[in-house]
Amino acid sequence: MKNQQSFLIKLVLSILIILGSVSENVAQVQLRDTTISWQHHSFELNSDYSIKTYSTNDNDIDTIVFKTAKVIENSLIRLVLIPEYGGRILSFVYKPTGHEYLYQSECGSAYNIESGIFYYDWLMVYGGIFPTFPEPEHGKTWLLPWDFSLLKQSSDTITIRMVYTDTTSYSRAPLTYNNGTTAITCQVDVSVFSKSSMWDFNVRLINNKNENVKYEYWTCTTLTPGSEIGNTGSPLNSEIIIPTEKYFAGWSPRSWIGNNNSTYDLSRINMLDEWSDMGIAYAENFQGNYWGVINHENEEGVFRVCDNNETRGLKLWTWGRNNIDNNLFDFSNGGADNYIELWAGVSESFFTDASIGPNQEITWNESYCPTVNLSSICSMNQIGAVDLEWVPEKSEAKYTLNTFNADRNYAVELVIEGSSLQHSITSHQVKFEPNGQSRMFSLDSLNLTDGVYTLSFNMYDSESNLVLSAEKIIEINTASIRNTRQTNDNLIVSQIDRNKFRLEVRNSAKFKYKVMSISGSTYLTGSSDYPSNSISIRTPGLYLIEVKHDDQISIMKVMVE
Repeated sequence: MKNQQSFLIKLVLSILIILGSVSENVAQVQLRDTTISWQHHSFELNSDYSIKTYSTNDNDIDTIVFKTAKVIENSLIRLVLIPEYGGRILSFVYKPTGHEYLYQSECGSAYNIESGIFYYDWLMVYGGIFPTFPEPEHGKTWLLPWDFSLLKQSSDTITIRMVYTDTTSYSRAPLTYNNGTTAITCQVDVSVFSKSSMWDFNVRLINNKNENVKYEYWTCTTLTPGSEIGNTGSPLNSEIIIPTEKYFAGWSPRSWIGNNNSTYDLSRINMLDEWSDMGIAYAENFQGNYWGVINHENEEGVFRVCDNNETRGLKLWTWGRNNIDNNLFDFSNGGADNYIELWAGVSESFFTDASIGPNQEITWNESYCPTVNLSSICSMNQIGAVDLEWVPEKSEAKYTLNTFNADRNYAVELVIEGSSLQHSITSHQVKFEPNGQSRMFSLDSLNLTDGVYTLSFNMYDSESNLVLSAEKIIEINTASIRNTRQTNDNLIVSQIDRNKFRLEVRNSAKFKYKVMSISGSTYLTGSSDYPSNSISIRTPGLYLIEVKHDDQISIMKVMVE
């Protein structure tokens, strides 16, 4: 039964792709209606949205049909929205790769029923991106219909508005949900632009009372970049990318994530494989303008870009590494699956209220975008994302760049600077490339001496305005370089930094690789269509790197400290 139901879900989503492909070569943005079906284990609700009855029988499956779903798309991206189910962005597909970037549950299960955890004393995961307010932990509106209106429709921009005013009250809500009926209006404007892979999620909160009102707001994102459509999930080799070094621990079973409110290095939990169980953590003193997830199996990512003046809170959650490819038609799994939840909030943690003044309005804009072939990020904004890399044993500097607007060209310069050196490595024009672009430059002729250097990247628009910049501090130590390069007849493995390695195969255009623990368990796999490729191994330990090329196999041992 599961296979048949899974096939039907994939068929529906495949039909959406086929319908969307009609406009693949059309630059303008388009809006159309669609119908989405979703299965879940059977239950019945009371009028106040609490659970009335439910079945634990795996064969008791109901289907919800969302008849007012919307598709907004251009030649690069396709969004599916379900205003009637929590004001939700259900799907975000990047057409050049044909991959999904948001999680969708194959079959929902009501869980934590009458456990005193969620507002209505139960929850069911569907996925996507959606607003939660005016309480924490998915708030009140995750399953409620939001009003929908078309705000703007042109060949360049489509903006739809989803609105909900908090008039909801559940008399048996757990006591920790104490903000009452706030009468706050939450307005979300979703905009898609022609020739852009980035789209906007603009949030406005309106206090309709002539007094201060306490509340919480969080945008919940369930992220699975680089997924197959109809089979969404984040592999264990997925990395949470946040430009900060520390997190403070929230709740987790047996406090594996850390003691409550104690601070730890983010490197302990930035890889999904490091989550031994479910848990909650919060980025400490977050000051960045972006965060997201990169799937290192295919180096596809999804990111939120925002100035974060209003949304400094950043919560992290996963079900843990043991919930990969669960059978969601098994009620006992309770919706546990392999996706990464990142939340943007107006307060620093759950159950920490913010306050909005009498008749005050608060607004901010969140932008979401895909990244392709970026293994890490040095800098990011609404224009583009760039990573800088230094290959010391070859004296090579490299940048990898994604830009988000297909109709704009830029000028790029790369500079290296040291105590007695300032050298322009390159200055050239770049245009939009749907799968990103990389360029590497040899600095052998500079005969760089040991020391500390700054590698700087600057990108300018057609009016010579600086629109994106990044820096990377590099240290040249010739003695160290000699010790971080291994080679045999076919394979060269060079350690670029603490946990990044470059694989280079002689006399071969492409290769496949596998990284295994010393006990033989697979850590990550991948392939390269070029003679060289960079990989990241985030967890300390001893590893074997196996490379297959031209019917040959090469194996080397590396240590990550």
